[in-house]
Amino acid sequence: MRKLTTTAAALALVLLTGAPATAASSTTDITSVDPATVEGLTVEQVDTLRSVTEDAAAVEVAAAPKATGKTALATGQRRATYYRGSFLMWTRDNVDFGYDWTRVRWTSPYQQAGWVFPNIARNKGIAKYYDTTRNDRFRAVNTIGAGTITPWGDVKLYSSTYTHRLSVHYNGAWSAWSD
Repeated sequence: MRKLTTTAAALALVLLTGAPATAASSTTDITSVDPATVEGLTVEQVDTLRSVTEDAAAVEVAAAPKATGKTALATGQRRATYYRGSFLMWTRDNVDFGYDWTRVRWTSPYQQAGWVFPNIARNKGIAKYYDTTRNDRFRAVNTIGAGTITPWGDVKLYSSTYTHRLSVHYNGAWSAWSD
């Protein structure tokens, strides 16, 4: 913060006086120099320099957090999705995930399905089967077919079971495919 104060005061001094930039070197503490002692400055310039150094000192005191040596990483979140079907019968496997360019921070898998009679679409579950810091993989199973729904279960004329896989990565990339 002291370097910022020195730079701001040096810039103000250069702009107001036209003096070369070497007038305020990095070894000189510009905040300890009274602008009134600098030759050739007008009263307005002296007041401006004093306000700049006072404001910088106030900012330095108010906003001097403890340096931990760590920097905040940029984080993001996305949704990986695999869609199968049409408006008459569809399933969708989703994985919401967060990442920070070094690891996958969190994942939240879920399934959706919809159909128009006599079609049937059922979700059979989604589970994580591969878990590392840089990549998580999920396996989802869905059944689609045609038939009718009864109180005792589905009566199916035909049905097919599909396995879909979704992979999410530390950098926000994702992929999905069907076995």
